[in-house]
Amino acid sequence: MVQIWNKKLAVAFALLSSTPTTLGKRCFHEIQIENRLKHLEQVFGDGPTLPPPATEVVIDTTVDVTSTIEDLDADDTIPVAQIPSLNASDVSGTVYVPPTVHNGTVILPINHFGRSPAPYTFANRFWVVDQYYKPGGPVFTFDTGETSDGFLYRGYLTNNASFFNQYLREFGAMGVLWEHRYYGQSLPYPINWNTTSENLRWLTTEQALKDFVVFANKFKWKVRGGGATYNKTVSSLVGKVVDLNPKRTPWVHVGGSYPGVRAAMLRDRYPETVFAAYASSAPIQASTNMTFYWDQVYRGLVKYGYENCTRNIKSALDYIDSQLTRPDTAAVIKQTFLGRTAENNSNGAFSDVLFYPLFNWQSSGADLVIQEFCAVLEDGDDTNQKSLRQKTGKVLADRWAKWKGFVDLVNEYNPEGWCEGFVQSNAIEPNCNVDERFTGVMSISWTWQYCTEWGFLQATNLGPHALGSKFNTLQHQQDLCYRQFPDGLSSGYLPRSPREKETNRKFGGWNMRPSNVFWTGGEFDPWRTLSQLSGEDFSNKFQTTTEIPRCNVKSTTREPLFGYLLSNAEHAYDFNTLKETPKAVVPQRLFAQALKEWLKCFRPRYE
Repeated sequence: MVQIWNKKLAVAFALLSSTPTTLGKRCFHEIQIENRLKHLEQVFGDGPTLPPPATEVVIDTTVDVTSTIEDLDADDTIPVAQIPSLNASDVSGTVYVPPTVHNGTVILPINHFGRSPAPYTFANRFWVVDQYYKPGGPVFTFDTGETSDGFLYRGYLTNNASFFNQYLREFGAMGVLWEHRYYGQSLPYPINWNTTSENLRWLTTEQALKDFVVFANKFKWKVRGGGATYNKTVSSLVGKVVDLNPKRTPWVHVGGSYPGVRAAMLRDRYPETVFAAYASSAPIQASTNMTFYWDQVYRGLVKYGYENCTRNIKSALDYIDSQLTRPDTAAVIKQTFLGRTAENNSNGAFSDVLFYPLFNWQSSGADLVIQEFCAVLEDGDDTNQKSLRQKTGKVLADRWAKWKGFVDLVNEYNPEGWCEGFVQSNAIEPNCNVDERFTGVMSISWTWQYCTEWGFLQATNLGPHALGSKFNTLQHQQDLCYRQFPDGLSSGYLPRSPREKETNRKFGGWNMRPSNVFWTGGEFDPWRTLSQLSGEDFSNKFQTTTEIPRCNVKSTTREPLFGYLLSNAEHAYDFNTLKETPKAVVPQRLFAQALKEWLKCFRPRYE
């Protein structure tokens, strides 16, 4: 089986969690994020080193955490001279030394807009790299968003193949990594199955945005240095407290996916705090129905030469659905795919796992898992056999069921139980339960966010291009909200359906047009469908431009949007290294050029 989760990373997730069952049932989105983290681990280092907890929970006290990025291979290191627009005279030689990462916490109220419930406040984590800072330079903040642990993203701060690290050096900037409330260890309450909806009610987009604003406006930093000696002026600042208040220092917020949404929202709602923003693959429009997520996967598969695979998937699913319509045949088909005890799962839960071979699409496109899956369905048939195969989905369904990679995926993503798959095991008694509540901190918190505010219910895209079972309905996806939060409806804090209209009214959705924001996306990114770069018929289909707009001037929805769409790309591909995605240099440099123009109009305020 290819691309199984690295054990070291799995252990790290377990240690960093507040619940002993973190490695249990995970939601679709957590699996997507995990796939991204696997990718980051491969690029930025071999597994995380866990930071010690801060001994003092104050804004300007840190505990040093030395980055342990291992020596980079020559192919992974971008020589300084090759970094666009970087002044090579600032460095001596091309040997790169990673900077030290310092961590800290800030005390924040649980409720910014009224009386806070007990325990009234919580500690929110952040990390800082200050070795590149020059007096008068900006603060660059990288938003980690909905993740199991924000520290796992430290490679963006420390690795010189990262565009964010390159920005810090280019602009003489302070670098900050920000963790979102209710994720990682920034927890107002312990997150597990026992967490009540009353305690989760404070996990809202608005509260989380305000967290960052309060932090930024309190931020004073005692320069620590360490690691890289890239900036000679840093040595003269070590031990000194620098004033980085947004009134006198421009703050630039960077994020991809939901963090990209947050970046744009912060600039839109709090322009006095966030001066500019880079919003990559940001689904700014809330929508309960997101069945069109799979339409983008279909389009990409066809574009990349896997159209026949999509037909095979559809034929197999048609046969599977025909078996799921009757209790007796439903039990048989579930056992065929997953083995004994699988018949105890609902049709909806079984239909969830049928998506697993495609789960990594948004992170890696047609990756090795998808390639292997398609090859299994194809099975080396010649033309005559193809004609026969397309008439009988049973042949394709059997190939799918016999593919060991499938049950490996099921067990990877549902490690609390164990499914034996097509081949019966005499060594282990199976407990094939894929119909359980999510257990991880991230899965619980993100499920709360999409069930209450955003929607994003990714049911099957019914029709000729369907990539999922007809039993994976919007109602099934909504029922997952009720299952996850059994006290939700009775408490009044969980709505019967996500408040998408209220979210779009409050934050603007597609009509949001803040100044000093750069929007990017990937052509076949499923989240593009709800971003400012959406090409869907139900969207506004905004025109984009690479002409840098005037600073601090909002555009209208009738004007072209300052943005860039990467062809043949998926989710947040412009946040990849140039080795992985060479064309990412275009949007990365375009934002840098725009920021240089915009910074000319920043005026410090000393009132």
